[in-house]
Amino acid sequence: MERVHSLRMMSRFLLLHCLILISLFIAAATANTSSTITDRDALLALKAHITHDPTNFLAKNWNTSTPVCNWTGVACDVHSHRVTILNISSLNLTGTIPSQLGNLSSLQSLNLSCNRLSGSIPSAIFTIYTMKYVSFRENQVSGQIPANICSNLPFLDYLSLAKNMFHGGIPSALSNCTYLQILHLSYNDFSGAVPKDIGNLSKLKELYLGRNRLQGEIPREFGNLTELERMSLSENELQGGIPQELGNLAKLEILQLFQNNLTGAIPRELGNITGLGILALSDNFLTGEIPTEISNLRNLEELDLARNKLVGIVPAAIFNVSTLQHLGLQDNSLFGCLSSIGDVRLPNLEGLYLSVFGRGPRRPKHPADSDVSTLIIRTSQKSQGKTHSSSLIGLKIHETAFH
Repeated sequence: MERVHSLRMMSRFLLLHCLILISLFIAAATANTSSTITDRDALLALKAHITHDPTNFLAKNWNTSTPVCNWTGVACDVHSHRVTILNISSLNLTGTIPSQLGNLSSLQSLNLSCNRLSGSIPSAIFTIYTMKYVSFRENQVSGQIPANICSNLPFLDYLSLAKNMFHGGIPSALSNCTYLQILHLSYNDFSGAVPKDIGNLSKLKELYLGRNRLQGEIPREFGNLTELERMSLSENELQGGIPQELGNLAKLEILQLFQNNLTGAIPRELGNITGLGILALSDNFLTGEIPTEISNLRNLEELDLARNKLVGIVPAAIFNVSTLQHLGLQDNSLFGCLSSIGDVRLPNLEGLYLSVFGRGPRRPKHPADSDVSTLIIRTSQKSQGKTHSSSLIGLKIHETAFH
């Protein structure tokens, strides 16, 4: 009797356990279905906000007759079937961005670049906790970056808002996006100071802030960005000197600071960045001599120091940096010596500009010359009341102040 009672109790327990599992399964399935519907409706809202689709991309590929995970430009998690990737870049789409995109709560990558989208970015998009990659590059989007952007995007590692119409300041809170590796904000209308807190982004590899209206000085804290490979702060209104701390950026390959209001000397410490390929400091108010340490940059392909207030002798060793393709020194007060063509060991040179009065007209390549396609030297130096002019075409040196 007791055994029968025990078996009945066990059967009831197993039945209850099965019912619980079935209930959980049904609840999970219902939740997934509900979430999938939410994702579908968010994408349909985006489709409805597109006013011009020249290739009919969305009309052909986004409709309710097929599962959302099969839509072109969409990728989903294999288990939850939630949308994780949305990429509809380079489709020339015209329209605005709906707030419903913020309902894609599992989204990790959002790429709407190279379209004609306008209006502002709904704040809900910057609250998707799972987001890692965001690109609105090359649109007509306006507005400001939310001050608390990184509070809700802790895993963000790629942010590109370049070539839009954003304005206002660059929030210092971007430093809280500790995983950030790529930050592209160039070609906008950002103003104010460059936040020194960006120097805390220890994983940052690319920093593009060029073609804005940024003011103030280049933060010395940028010398802490030891993983940085590319930095452009060009075409702004930056003042002050070039921080010597930038010489700590051992992995830097591109440094563009041209067309600002920078003053002072070129730091000798820049010669420590031996992997540097492009050093563009033209169109500033830099003074003093060209540091001889610049010739330590044995991977340098472009050196542009034109249109500054540099003085003194051009270090002869610069003409031995064999990787150089473009060398611009024009519109300074420089002089130097090239006793013979043997002093120039630049087999990859394509352009050499030393003109006092600006870059001269391009001249055709001399048929007897090797790989030099554009090579112009024009100087005008006064010595003992006399003016010496010069011109060099191809690899043929005539009378020159570089003698």
